[in-house]
Amino acid sequence: MAATKKSVTRGTGKSKTGVGRAKSSTAEKSPKAALPDIGAVLRRMRLQRELSIQDVADGSGLSQSFLSMVERGDSDISLGRLSKLADFFGHDIGSLLGFNTRLSKPHFVTSSERQTIDRGPGIDYEIIRLPGFEMEMNVVKLAPKSAVTEPISHEGFDVLYVSKGEVVLCLGDDEYPMKEGDCVVYSAVYRHRNVNRSNKPAVVVGITTGRMG
Repeated sequence: MAATKKSVTRGTGKSKTGVGRAKSSTAEKSPKAALPDIGAVLRRMRLQRELSIQDVADGSGLSQSFLSMVERGDSDISLGRLSKLADFFGHDIGSLLGFNTRLSKPHFVTSSERQTIDRGPGIDYEIIRLPGFEMEMNVVKLAPKSAVTEPISHEGFDVLYVSKGEVVLCLGDDEYPMKEGDCVVYSAVYRHRNVNRSNKPAVVVGITTGRMG
């Protein structure tokens, strides 16, 4: 009977830690593989907002040297300190790390998450950062007979929707006329820009999976 009990104990994988020997290798590796790179997350959010490490230090109450170490991956960070950074960036801890727990409540995009970029005369170009997502939204208003001055390219894919008027999507060496209500998806690694050749204003709304600003 004693031998039977010992065999069952090993088979069920019970131990003082609650993790059996047969599962110990997987249990030890899986959590590490699932953990986000906190340093990379913080650095990306800081650069998206065009902030220096000192700016983040001043706003969060943490030291510049400590934040530098976290970004380089040379230091861990406690939940208390991470909570301060999440609050500074307008997140809770879950959404800051990509788990999007804040989606249970509406998050109104703040002015710090919006950026206006000069794309040429007659162009009102605004980038909107989407907290907790690896994507950005842009709203482009084009005056009659106006065009984005310089083509751009970046990583990821773009989704473009014409909400008003008519525009021409110039993608590489090709042109694609679009009218109100049209929607297109394309690789953003090719140089692209929007042109309004009509006599009426136009508005396009885009989503990109890569950073534009």
